[in-house]
Amino acid sequence: MIIKLFASLKEKYGSNKIVIEKDNLKNINDLKKHLEENYKLDVNNCMFACNLEYVDEKFLLESEHEISIIPPVSGGDSNDLIEIIEDEIVPENYKSKITTYNGAELTFLGISRDTNDGKKVLSLFYECFEEMAISEIRKLTISLKTKYSIDYFKVIHRIGEVPPGELSLLVKIASEHRKQSLECMTEFLDIFKEKVPIWKKENYKDGSNWLWYKFIR
Repeated sequence: MIIKLFASLKEKYGSNKIVIEKDNLKNINDLKKHLEENYKLDVNNCMFACNLEYVDEKFLLESEHEISIIPPVSGGDSNDLIEIIEDEIVPENYKSKITTYNGAELTFLGISRDTNDGKKVLSLFYECFEEMAISEIRKLTISLKTKYSIDYFKVIHRIGEVPPGELSLLVKIASEHRKQSLECMTEFLDIFKEKVPIWKKENYKDGSNWLWYKFIR
């Protein structure tokens, strides 16, 4: 049975996976005790997933299972960061924690444009349902960290007035290999635009228009 580790757990163990024999491990609760007693890993506040689906402590284990252990995304894992801010996004303020096991870090910078569909954009205003936006981003990062073995996510979105040419979004992800980060970033941005409740108001010379990210391409 393969156990996949992320972020602080991976750093503590020194590898992103553990291969163990199922033996007398019947369920997730047994696995938690085994990891704590034999590997000194504190997983009490972690979530568990099997085949990209979250499972509870009573989930029955099979030898062919691949179990992912996911540390808390916000507040519990200092490598992850999700923020909605009104100030200017300064990339230098979000430095990364370089480690020997990450071979790639990818940064996406979303820049507010001064044109859209041939119209000159004079100014932009971003608004969001903050609690739900953070919740949706958190769920998305947890899912993609499991799917692509991502070490950490940093997601910063600016709201309020954002002048054309300034950043509205910063996303950083790190992984062992570049392919994981590249594929993960593409999927993250696509789902982000579909699921996260953020709107953009574009002001033109002859009027204005509200846009939900879902319809922005």
